[in-house]
Parts: sequence; C-alpha cells; structure tokens
Amino acid sequence: MRLVVAGPHGPVDAGVARRSADLGRLAQAAAAAEYGPGPVEVAVLVDRPPWLEEGMIVRPDASATDPTEQPTHPFAQVVGFLPVGGVLVVHPESGAAVYPPEELVVCDPGAVGSGIVEAIVRRTGFAAP
Repeated sequence: MRLVVAGPHGPVDAGVARRSADLGRLAQAAAAAEYGPGPVEVAVLVDRPPWLEEGMIVRPDASATDPTEQPTHPFAQVVGFLPVGGVLVVHPESGAAVYPPEELVVCDPGAVGSGIVEAIVRRTGFAAP
C-alpha cells in the first residue's frame, strides 16, 4: 500500500507499506520530514484495497483468528471497509470482525461449498459474487 501525506507544498510520497501496521510509522516519518520535529497531527485514510470487494467470500489468516472461537468453518464475507484501512467481515457463526486487508484470503464461493455460502448470505444479506 502506498502512503501519500499532505505536505505544506503538496502531496508527499511517504513510501510503501506491506502491512497496515506500518502505515502509522511511515506517516510519522513523512510528517517529521516535511514539518520538522515535534508534534504533528496526521489523519490516515486508506482507500479500499483493489483486490477486495463487498460480498466476497474470504478466509482470515489463521494467525489473525481468535483461537478460543470454534466455528465449524473459517469462511466469512466482506460487508464493508473502514476509512482507516480495516475490512469488516461477517462470519455466520461468530459474528462481525475487522481485519487488515493483508490478513484476508479471497476464496472461490464454488470451492467453499453451497451450504456454507448460503449460511453466510443468510446472515449478511449480501449476495456472493
């Protein structure tokens, strides 16, 4: 993800982040380079990831899931995007959660199984692509 910071003389390319967690560090470094040391308020707004769309069936990366939850399957559906970069997904058994886009794997609904896709769509009200 490329980060652009509004500088005093126009947009400043702050660099590329592979993980959402790196965006804050990049924004702070770019703001310090443009405005000097000291406190600077920076608002980070992240565009919708181009590889994700509302309605897509996804599987969160196993390292990002709560090990205490025991759903019968790992699949969920994208239902929205937060302006700070989070992706809102709904799992038909465990409810809603927010994930960084890089922790979601897009799944082919045909490979997931029609019963699981139907349960997800009943819960979210979104049609699967």
